[in-house]
Amino acid sequence: MVDLIIFLNFIGMIFEIFIIIFAAILLILILKKYFIKRHKLTRLLLIIFTCYFLAILFSWISKVFVVVQLNVVQDGSIITWMYNIILGFRLSEFFVTIAIFLSYILKVNVFEKGYNTLQRYIIIIYGIFACVYVFIFYEDGNTLLDIIAFLIVFIYMVMVYAPFLRRAIESYRGVDVKIYKQAFLSLAIMSFSFILIFLNFAIDRVLIFLGSPGFTVFYFLAWIFAIVGIFGAYYGYIRPKSIE
Repeated sequence: MVDLIIFLNFIGMIFEIFIIIFAAILLILILKKYFIKRHKLTRLLLIIFTCYFLAILFSWISKVFVVVQLNVVQDGSIITWMYNIILGFRLSEFFVTIAIFLSYILKVNVFEKGYNTLQRYIIIIYGIFACVYVFIFYEDGNTLLDIIAFLIVFIYMVMVYAPFLRRAIESYRGVDVKIYKQAFLSLAIMSFSFILIFLNFAIDRVLIFLGSPGFTVFYFLAWIFAIVGIFGAYYGYIRPKSIE
């Protein structure tokens, strides 16, 4: 069983290398665009995808820990705590939570005239709650706590990206210029894909809870949606801006 877990983590580690490459390419394109015009929204998008890149990177590192069989003595130290939250995907979830909150700010700046006060406080409070949960409520081997963590982040994704999806579709229907229709459609695809990432991760954890060794088809679907979302971000924002 141990050999199977190591093998599955090795497969996941190799698979996530390709995700890291895609994310790195997107970051380079955003950084290049930012240096040209230094637009505040491009800077915000750069920070968002830096957070996503770090989430992917630490997810990959967690697989490395398992493959090389790195073990840390559970002595309650800060090193042990960092090891556990990386191994348990919790640091990745933290960076994703930050990215979701910043995506809310991006959505308001792109599609809205200003902040809805109640909605803003709900987004902030829930984001703080999500960060506290992923850092504090962790127990090695407790899959149920992991499922709850994934669902908490998934709900946050829905809270932010569902309205993003709706406004992108509305904007797509409201413009006639082909390149901007494609851009808004791509942003809609990005939003939809990002929502499905953590839904699939949560399903994968539920199957682990039911006895699966993990790395089910839903794990790979989650990363496929991540790739689709990355391409959606590129074609929805970077590419049309580059053509201007």
